[in-house]
Amino acid sequence: MTKDKSAISAEDVVAYITAHPDCLAHHPDLLAQCLDASKSVSGDNAHDQANIVDLSPALAARARDEARRVGLAHKSMLHVAAENMVSWRRLHHATLGLLASNDLAGLCHVISAEFPVIFDVEKSALIIESETSLSGMVAAGLDVRPAAQIAAALHDRTLYLGTPSEAGTAIMGQAAPSMALIRLPDRLPDPVSNCVLLLAGKHSTSFQPELGSDLLVLLAEMVGVTLAARLESLAEPT
Repeated sequence: MTKDKSAISAEDVVAYITAHPDCLAHHPDLLAQCLDASKSVSGDNAHDQANIVDLSPALAARARDEARRVGLAHKSMLHVAAENMVSWRRLHHATLGLLASNDLAGLCHVISAEFPVIFDVEKSALIIESETSLSGMVAAGLDVRPAAQIAAALHDRTLYLGTPSEAGTAIMGQAAPSMALIRLPDRLPDPVSNCVLLLAGKHSTSFQPELGSDLLVLLAEMVGVTLAARLESLAEPT
C-alpha cells in the first residue's frame, strides 16, 4: 500500500532538509526559488523569516572545497607531466649515448659511467649470465654472474623494482636502498637475451614496485639492440 503524498507536511520537508543539508546544494534551482520566496515575505512575517535557514555559507564552503580539490588535482597532473618530461629527456640522452658508442667497450662505458649521471643512480651495469658469456665480454666491461643468481635477484621475473634481496645485493657488489633489474628482450638472439641491465638507486624511493616501468623497458630494449649490433662488430674478422 503506497503512502499518500498529500499527507507530507511542511514539517516533514524541513525535517528532511535538516537531515540532508546538501539536498539544496544538488538542486540549485529549488534553492533559488526558496531564496526568492524568503525575500518576498512581508515585514509582518519577520518572525517566520528568523526561522529560515541560510544555506549560503554552507554552499560557499562547499564551493571552496571543490575549487581546492580541483586545484590540487591540477597541480598533481602538472607534477606528473613534469616528471614524465624529465624521464623522457633522460631516455633521450641515454639513447644518444648508446648510439655514439663505437664498440662493446664504448657501450659498457656509457652504461657504467654515463647512465648513473643521466638517471641519478648510484651504479649502473650490464650483466651477462656466466654460462653464455663470450670471449672478450669481461674485458670490454660486462659483469658476469651465474644464471641462478640473476634469476634469484629478479625473483624469476623479467623486471624487478624495489629493495634488493640478498642475491640482488650480491649482483650489485654493494648495498643499495633500491634497485631496478631488467632483463634484455628475449626476442633478441643469445647471448643478448641472457643479459640484464642493473640500476642501483640512491634512495628507497628511487625504484618501487608501483612505479611505471615503460621507460625502463624501452631503455632495456635500446641497450639490447645496441649490444646486438656491437657483438656483430666484435664477431666480424679484422
